[in-house]
Amino acid sequence: MGILREIGYELGVARRTEMEPLEGTRISLANSILPGWWAQNGLTSGQWFPGDATLEERVWVANRCIQLNAQQISSMRIEWHGPASVLEPRWVSSPDANWYPNGIGDALFSIVEFLYGYGYAVLYVTDYYADGMPRTWTFLDSGALSIERTEFGTRRYKLGETVLDPRRCVQIDRNPGARVKGTSALRAYAQSAFGLLAAQNQAASVQDGGIPAFYLQALRRVDADQARAIQDQWAEATQRRNGLPPVVPPDIKPTEMSFDPSDLELLTSQEWNARVLATAFGVPSVILNMALQGGLTYQNPLALMQMWWLTELRTTSKRIMDAFSAQLLPAGQAVTQDATDITIEGSLEAEDDPQLSNVVKSSPALRPLSVVDGSL
Repeated sequence: MGILREIGYELGVARRTEMEPLEGTRISLANSILPGWWAQNGLTSGQWFPGDATLEERVWVANRCIQLNAQQISSMRIEWHGPASVLEPRWVSSPDANWYPNGIGDALFSIVEFLYGYGYAVLYVTDYYADGMPRTWTFLDSGALSIERTEFGTRRYKLGETVLDPRRCVQIDRNPGARVKGTSALRAYAQSAFGLLAAQNQAASVQDGGIPAFYLQALRRVDADQARAIQDQWAEATQRRNGLPPVVPPDIKPTEMSFDPSDLELLTSQEWNARVLATAFGVPSVILNMALQGGLTYQNPLALMQMWWLTELRTTSKRIMDAFSAQLLPAGQAVTQDATDITIEGSLEAEDDPQLSNVVKSSPALRPLSVVDGSL
C-alpha cells in the first residue's frame, strides 16, 4: 500500500494525495512538480487512466511491443488449403481494396494492433460470392465500435448510432470468454504503464530544469524582491550566452544540488516497469534493447525467435487463422500462416505438424483421399 500511495493510488483508484514524509529524497510521480501532467495526458485530477489503446499510444514499451507483434504476424505468409478444383478466395490476398490497398498484410497488422490494444477486433464482410461465402471484408475501428449483449444472448454491434448486421461481423478476441468482448493486454498492467509514463514525464521535467542542478547562494543578505531579480537576470543571461560559460558576480556563489535521478529510483523503476510491460505482450525484453538478467540465455537469435513464436506469436496467429477458417471459408477449406522465416521448424504445411490448429486438422482438404471421398 505504501508504494501505491506514493504514486497517488489507493485500492485501484487514482487520486491526488498529500505525500507523507519518506526516508531520503523522494518525489511523487504525479504531484504538483508536474503541474501539467494530467492535462498533457488528457486527464483531470483524480481520473483513472484506462488500460487500453489510449494508454498504449502514450507508453513507449507498449507501443513498441504491439508494433513488433503486429509486424511479425502480418509479415508471415497466409497459406490457403482447399481442393484443387476451387480457387482461392479473394480476401486471402486482398480483403479490402479501398482501405487496405496494399493487401492482407496491412489488414492483419490492424487486427493484431487492436487485439492487444482493445482486446478484440471485428471484421465486417462487405461482399459475398454467389455461393454465399465472403469475398471481401474490411476492419472496424474498435475504439468507435460498441458491443452489447442482447436479451437473446447474442451480440449487438453498433458503430455510432448504426446497428450492424451481426451475420457480417467476425469477432476475434484476445482472451475469449463469457464476456461480450476481450480485454486489452494492458488491463492488468495499467499501474505499471501509468508508473512508467509518469516516470518519463518526471525525467523530462528534471532534464528540462524542473529541479535545477544547482542553486545561486547569495553571500550577502537579500530580500525576496532582490532574489527574484537575481533569478530573472540569471535566466536572461542563460538565454543570451548560448552555451558559453557564465560569469558570476563576487556576491553570488553557484552551489550544486545533490540531486540525481537514480536517487529517486527513476531509472530503476522505469526499467522494471518496461520489463513488466514487455511480458504483457509476450515480447522478449532483449528485443527492446534491455540486457538479459539471471540465468536465461539464448544460444542464438533463431532460438530467441523460436521462443517468441511458441509463447506468443503462434497463439495469436492461430486465433486469427481459426476465425478466418471457421467463419470466412466453407467446410473443407482453411488458412494457416507459415512461420519458417522466423522459426526453426515453424512451417504449418505438414499434416502431422504439432503446431497445426484443430480447425485445419479437421478440414477435409487436409485429410487423405480415402477419408474424404470413401473410395479406399
